[in-house]
Amino acid sequence: MATDIDTLVSMGFSRGKVQKAWKATKGAGLQPAMDWILEHPEVSDEPDVEESSTGQSLNTTTSTTDASTDTPTENEEGEIFNGEQTAHSLICNDCQKLFRDSTAAERHAIRTQHQNFSESTEVIAPLSEEEKKQKLAELKARLAEKRALKAQEEEAERKQAEKIRRKAGQDLSEVKQQLEAKEIKKAFDLKRKEKEDDKKALAKIKAQIEADKRDRAAKASCSPKEAAKNGTPIPAVAAPEVATPVAASAPAAKKEYTEARLQIRVPGISPLTSNFPADATLSSVQTYLQSNGCVNNFTLSTTFPRKTFGTDDLNKSLKELGLVPSSALVLTYI
Repeated sequence: MATDIDTLVSMGFSRGKVQKAWKATKGAGLQPAMDWILEHPEVSDEPDVEESSTGQSLNTTTSTTDASTDTPTENEEGEIFNGEQTAHSLICNDCQKLFRDSTAAERHAIRTQHQNFSESTEVIAPLSEEEKKQKLAELKARLAEKRALKAQEEEAERKQAEKIRRKAGQDLSEVKQQLEAKEIKKAFDLKRKEKEDDKKALAKIKAQIEADKRDRAAKASCSPKEAAKNGTPIPAVAAPEVATPVAASAPAAKKEYTEARLQIRVPGISPLTSNFPADATLSSVQTYLQSNGCVNNFTLSTTFPRKTFGTDDLNKSLKELGLVPSSALVLTYI
């Protein structure tokens, strides 16, 4: 006679998983073992050594029991008489359903909210072939439903993770665009400020040149009386303007400047302005800039006309470089 374990194996389950289910349900029967297999699809099919020996002992015990029942004896020790029957099942008093063990009864109570149970001496008959096929079909349907539900949950989780990843990518792209826009605006503002500073320096140089021209013109057009009144020396021989046109057109004596006022624009800080002796070298200007924080390598150049000074110009005086009496320089890091 086939046991419940053999019946489950014939339904397509592995013997190792069936033995684990049988042990977990404490041999409650076919239905609890089938429910346990359905609720634990993650259990492996590999049998345990202890479970294998348990299955064999169960088969041996069943065979021994069957053999012993074939040859009953009178007044055997431990024989149960009328009124001394033990419970073989549990019955739900609310719906009159029979259950093999307390585990099955608990599952029924959870599903139906029934609470009235009692012990029953009625033995639950084994499933017929038709019932086994029906149970197997139900089991396969429930397994398929669980697999489909799990697949839907995994797909939903995958979509959610993809959505989060895309949102993070969009946020990162927006941050990069904002940083680039700020850098562009900063560079534009710096360029505009440089242009404004160049215009101011050029206007200042032009104003200084015009002032120098006016001073020379005023000195050249000064009359002898005004020169005597102002203490200006009068030439010993004043030749007629018509007789000596070359002398009249000769330029006035060029003023000798002893200092050079330099305004130097440095990136990132306010312009530096200082006075230097006219015979000071360009290297002294470089030393002055280094003492004011310009420690990196740099070059100096004029704004108008544009000229960049090299290493050969470091030992030349400011007068030789045309930076006297005043000039605007631009510092550029290299």
